[in-house]
Amino acid sequence: MAKVTGGIYIPHLKQEIITPALNYIGFGGQRAINQVTGTFLAEGYAGGSTYLKQLGKGPALGAMQMEPFTYNDIWTNFLSGPRRANLATALKHLAGDWNTDNRAIPKPGVMTGNLFFAAAMCRVFYLRITAVLPLANDATAMAQYHKKYYNTALGKADWQSNVDRFQQAIDA
Repeated sequence: MAKVTGGIYIPHLKQEIITPALNYIGFGGQRAINQVTGTFLAEGYAGGSTYLKQLGKGPALGAMQMEPFTYNDIWTNFLSGPRRANLATALKHLAGDWNTDNRAIPKPGVMTGNLFFAAAMCRVFYLRITAVLPLANDATAMAQYHKKYYNTALGKADWQSNVDRFQQAIDA
C-alpha cells in the first residue's frame, strides 16, 4: 500500500488534486505531475505531517512552500502580458475570487487552503526554468532538479534525502 502524507493518500493527491490542476492550466503530463507531486512531498511533508505554512519565522506558504516574493515575481515577471494571459486567467479561476481583496492577482495566502491552486503555482514555477523536466521515472534526477531550481542552494532540502519522496510520487 502507498504511504500516507499526514492524512493525504499519495495516489489521491496525485490523481485527484495535482493531475486535474495541472491539466486545467494546460501543463500536465507525467513528467510535470510527478515533479509537482514530488515537490509536495519534499517541501510540505516532514515527519508524517503536511505543513501549509513554513514553521518558525519563514515566509513560505502552501503545501508547496512557495515564498510570497517568488509568488509575486511569477505574477509580475512571468504571467503578466498577453503571451500568458490564458494561463493567468486559468490560475485566477483555480484560486477563486473570494480572496483577492480587489487585487489583480490572488493573494499568496490562497495557496495555504487551495491545494489545486498551490499545485498549479508550483507547476508555473517550473515552467520558468529553461532546463527540461527530468524523465517521469527518474526519482534521482527529479530530486536534484527540485533542489537546484525550487529549493535552491540556500534552502534546507537535501536532494539525496528526497529521492525516496520523488520515488513515492512516481509510484503513486
